[in-house]
Amino acid sequence: MHVAVGIVAGTAIRGVAANVMMRPVLERHPDAFLITLANYGVTLPLHRSQEHLGADIARSLAEQGKPPGTPIVLVGHSQGGLAVLRYTADHPDQVAAVFSIGSPWNGAVSAGRVSRLFGGRLTPALRDMSAGSRFLTSLHADLPEVADRVHNIYSTHELFIRPYVDAHIDVPGVSNTLIATEEEHLRHLQMYPDLALDDIILGRVNHLNEMHSPEVRQKIWVKVNELNAALSARGAAGPSPRSSQLPRRDSNLEPSD
Repeated sequence: MHVAVGIVAGTAIRGVAANVMMRPVLERHPDAFLITLANYGVTLPLHRSQEHLGADIARSLAEQGKPPGTPIVLVGHSQGGLAVLRYTADHPDQVAAVFSIGSPWNGAVSAGRVSRLFGGRLTPALRDMSAGSRFLTSLHADLPEVADRVHNIYSTHELFIRPYVDAHIDVPGVSNTLIATEEEHLRHLQMYPDLALDDIILGRVNHLNEMHSPEVRQKIWVKVNELNAALSARGAAGPSPRSSQLPRRDSNLEPSD
């Protein structure tokens, strides 16, 4: 059995836009599938969108001919990152590893502004992405239980997350990777010495292009291959993610794209 790989797009990314943004990741693996957020990730509260996410995962596994209990790796971009983190916290026996990429862990100022402009009741998903929301408070409380399988990647050029370090998940056990130039990396170390980094991807990538980064994609597939190798070595039909989890820390990146 191989792990399945669910790719979850961000706010308002559907149809052609979703396929264009996620194609470089999807094309790399036969067990990958794309999920877009219900109601464009705008008019449905994030806790309710989890129901749709679960149904989409179950349907995608069935379409691949995999049993419901198949271990999965989830990759979420932007709001999709918050969605997969919540799903992982709620389904620890199913999710073997999770990647949050450019996700507003501490909220997005832009989401709060838009939510207030249109009224929180009209845009509850954006309200849930605002700093200090009930959704984020609950997620912050629950994530430590699954922190050892969380890989967080963010950029100094996050367009919608200001400051960019609001995308840093400062939870023990989480692996944080920063995309930055050498100068920006040094500045980060000076300004945020308490926000430890586990890896650095050198370059200049904005929020919309994070999923096109060869180094980001490489990190995802290195972990997927590690998990598949572990399953093959055990000769098991599908051990629980906790028993199949391999060491989290990725060492030197060797992009193959």
